[in-house]
Formats: sequence, structure tokens, C-alpha cells
Amino acid sequence: MSSHNRNRPFHGAALVALVAGLAGCTPGGLRNGSNDPLLAPAGSISVYQLAGHLGLSLENSSSTAATLRNNANVVMIFGRPAGQAYVNGTPVGASGGIVPSDGMLFIPQPLESDIRQALRIPRRVRAVPAPRPSPRAQRLGQVVIDAGHGGQDPGAISILGVREKTIVLDTALRIAGELERAGVEATLTRGHDTSLTLEDRAALANRIRPRLFVSVHADSAENGDAQGFTVYVAREASSESLAAAQAVERRLAGLGIRSRGIRRANYRVLVQTTCPAVLVELGYLSSIDEATKLVQSAYRRRLAVAIAQGIADHLRLQ
Repeated sequence: MSSHNRNRPFHGAALVALVAGLAGCTPGGLRNGSNDPLLAPAGSISVYQLAGHLGLSLENSSSTAATLRNNANVVMIFGRPAGQAYVNGTPVGASGGIVPSDGMLFIPQPLESDIRQALRIPRRVRAVPAPRPSPRAQRLGQVVIDAGHGGQDPGAISILGVREKTIVLDTALRIAGELERAGVEATLTRGHDTSLTLEDRAALANRIRPRLFVSVHADSAENGDAQGFTVYVAREASSESLAAAQAVERRLAGLGIRSRGIRRANYRVLVQTTCPAVLVELGYLSSIDEATKLVQSAYRRRLAVAIAQGIADHLRLQ
């Protein structure tokens, strides 16, 4: 995050956003035609979200086409030439409005209803019990993941023109997904491009009383050569906060990227939360090298997996 914005600072498997009713929460979003590659146009959802909403498997996805299916349906979505969705070979909904963003297709929200109505009822199959988390994983508890900035607060602007708020939101969503798969109940302070005060973020965590609060940011400096991730705790941080920071730092360093270590700073989201808390700076948006990496979906996924692993490592030891 930029130096002057350092204090700027959804739930369960479905990642439901819990902050819609919080005071000071003002919905935000990007208009169609936005140059920001990490956020969908307003009023659209990704094919990944569509698959989850409809109970379909996302078989393949690219910036030009996607295939979703279950045992009774095949849904194909094409972004070019005019943008069209097909359910079992029949065109569905109006053409157009299907656009690529960050290597994935996004569809207009009304198209989801058209696709849903065209689906066949899946054939009955023998029930196979879903894999259950191990008893140890079930005890890992709840964590709040805070995507810094949002809405009218863009955070730092990268040397490539991409906003910090978009990079950290995407990464936070990925962290939450990885945590869910590890048996951790993940709640995000924001699941959309939404304005949220520092006090609201801390208040959410204090109301939920999770085992850990993790705020996600990206750094910036006047020196374009500055690089590396940093993990912060409050100056008077508890031993548990420090242990969590060490676990996350260890996993991120294991990716082979530069670590700037664990540092102490009284950022408000760290000192106003009553649970153990850490803040992670993913890298420097002012560095052409790191800014180029941070706009890549695969790189953000690597960071998210490492952070989630570090969180799970910590929770298992407590």
C-alpha cells in the first residue's frame, strides 16, 4: 500500500460477504470499458462463479471460451465473435456482453437465469459421500481475511496503472478458497469493490472473534528498485500474532521470492482487532518486475496458496 494510505485499510464455503450492512459500507464497482484487468465489468459474473451457482464443473476456461458441464448438460460460452452461450448445443440468451478479463470470461448476470432455465434435470446417480475433512482439519476454526482498500480508495497505483485494491481483492478471494479446502472457515471483510473503513474491518473481526485476522495489501515506494513481500504485526503484538506472521513468512519465502522479514507497525487494523492479527504486503507495485508479476493470475494464486498454507500451519500448532 502507498505510504500515505497504509492505515486504509465472504463466509463459509460459499464465501458470503458479511459486510453489506455495516455502517460506512458504500457499494462500488467499475463501469464497462474499465482498463482495470482484475475486476469484472459491473453487472457481470465470472464463468467460475457461474459454475458454482449452477452446480456445474468448469471443465476448461480461457479468455475466449469456457465449457461447464454435469451429467446431463454441457454449457459452452464463447466471447468471440459476438459473445454467445449455448446449453446442450442450443443458443441461450442474447448475444453480446460476454467479455474477457484477467484470462477468464465474464457474462452479464441476467444470462445466468437464461442458462439455468435451459438446463436439463441431472440424471440420478448413486450417491457418493463427499470427502470429509479430517477431524484435525475440522478443528482449525475461523479466520477473517481483509482485502485492503476498495471502492473509492484505490490504494497504491502500480507502475503499470493497476490499482492495489483489485490485486488484493483477487488474492484475498483466492486465500479464502484455499483455506476452505484446508478445513478453515474463511470470512472476508469485503468480497467486492466496496468502500470499508478501518474501524468497520476491525469491528467485523471483533464481532466474529476469529482465531486470526489477516489483512492483505501491496506496497509502493519512491524507490523503484524496492522489492519483496513483508509481514507486519503490531508493535505490542501477542506471541500468537508473531507466530502466525512467522508461519506465513516461512511459506511465502519458500516460493523463492524475496522476504523483507517480519516488521512491527501500529497499523489500525492490527491494533484495533482483539484477536491475533497480521498484515501481509504482497510486493512492490512501484517495481516493474513485481508489478508485472502481481497482475498475473498464476502468480497471485501462488501467493494465495502460500499464505493459506502458512495460516493453516499456524492454526494446527495452536
